[in-house]
Amino acid sequence: MIAPAPISSDVLIIGGGTGGITVAAQLRRLDNPPQITIIEPSEDHFYQPLWTLVGGGVTSREASRKPEKELIPAGVEWIRDRVATIDPVGKSVTLAGGRTVSYQQLVVAAGIQIDWDAIPGLD
Repeated sequence: MIAPAPISSDVLIIGGGTGGITVAAQLRRLDNPPQITIIEPSEDHFYQPLWTLVGGGVTSREASRKPEKELIPAGVEWIRDRVATIDPVGKSVTLAGGRTVSYQQLVVAAGIQIDWDAIPGLD
């Protein structure tokens, strides 16, 4: 089996949530924007600041959902995969699918993983 070709980017952003997308959008506004790649496995984006209103019963969780592809700024490459390892010395990441992505600058905006079971009695 032939290994997939490595990918290279000036700025690699891990995470396509509000933080990662905002960084990408700001960089795209520069007079001479760098090549930007976002790694985000999710097809759907949930705007978490709206969840306060969801919790309060003002709106639905579904109202916070948008397709990820509609939020990725124009000119930004989106890789729909997960990061398996980060090599800061080699300035590269390996994806769960086996590809390697090298970078000049790395932004880690991966968000959080909610684990309700970690708090005894919360469930």
